[in-house]
Amino acid sequence: MPVREHVAHVPYAELLRRFGEDGGWTCIACGGRVVSRQFGHQPHPRPPLFECEDCGRRSDGCQTFEGHHLIYQYCPLEEAHSMRCGYWRPEWRRAQGMCPVCESGRREAAA
Repeated sequence: MPVREHVAHVPYAELLRRFGEDGGWTCIACGGRVVSRQFGHQPHPRPPLFECEDCGRRSDGCQTFEGHHLIYQYCPLEEAHSMRCGYWRPEWRRAQGMCPVCESGRREAAA
């Protein structure tokens, strides 16, 4: 399966500011509500930590629809392969569901 690691290229303070303005982001893996844990702790004390309340997926914001649009300027549903956060390293997943930013959608194929 093709994969790609993502590392944010947006100032972390900007990610946290936008998250606060938006009032919450959406997980690309399960569609759950993502909360901010502010800045992470060891082994990565500097990147922010965003965590899905439903599935526990962690990222610097790149594994949320809203954060991915902000960081990369395109929808994660456009990815033709699995991805994960280069900092928090959750399992590889392909984005699915409905994007609340651009309203595109994709269902995960049945295994």
